[in-house]
Amino acid sequence: MLLRRLLTPLQLRASRRAFSDASSTGLATCLRDIARSGPRVVELQLPKSSDLVCRQLMCEHVGDACACRLALALERVPRLHALNLSNNQLRGLPDAVFALERLQTLDIQRNRLTTLSMDVKKLTELKSLDVSHNQLKTLPVDELETLTKLEELRIAGNEELIQTIEDQTLVMSEQLREKIVLK
Repeated sequence: MLLRRLLTPLQLRASRRAFSDASSTGLATCLRDIARSGPRVVELQLPKSSDLVCRQLMCEHVGDACACRLALALERVPRLHALNLSNNQLRGLPDAVFALERLQTLDIQRNRLTTLSMDVKKLTELKSLDVSHNQLKTLPVDELETLTKLEELRIAGNEELIQTIEDQTLVMSEQLREKIVLK
């Protein structure tokens, strides 16, 4: 019994220290981390996250990945530099993603996206955009052209999109074309 009383506070302190170490690096791996660290978070890693499964009974996406919970969380992380939402079966991205003015890396591969919002132009610090393995047929080319810091645009697995680029049906500058990665 005495050992149990001693062990519990020690374990509690260790778990608090482990969290504070993670939050001091600015990394969040669940929505709960955002609730705890908020503005200190600069990197949010939510690949294949159960946190994004909608539990709102009135939502049409209940039981599936939904952007509603994500939107609320993103409002609390204004300093975010990297966002990984890969493998979540998302059908769309909340507007809150495009309000992240400091975002440099956006990984939204392996979802169910059929379009990429024209609001992508608001991500002026974006260097890397991965939209691989979605269901994209086209891209907001004019908006992507304005992203002067963009270094790579990954589009593998979007067969119709790749076909329109190869056929040159989708008109874009040579500069943007050089940033496209098909792997």
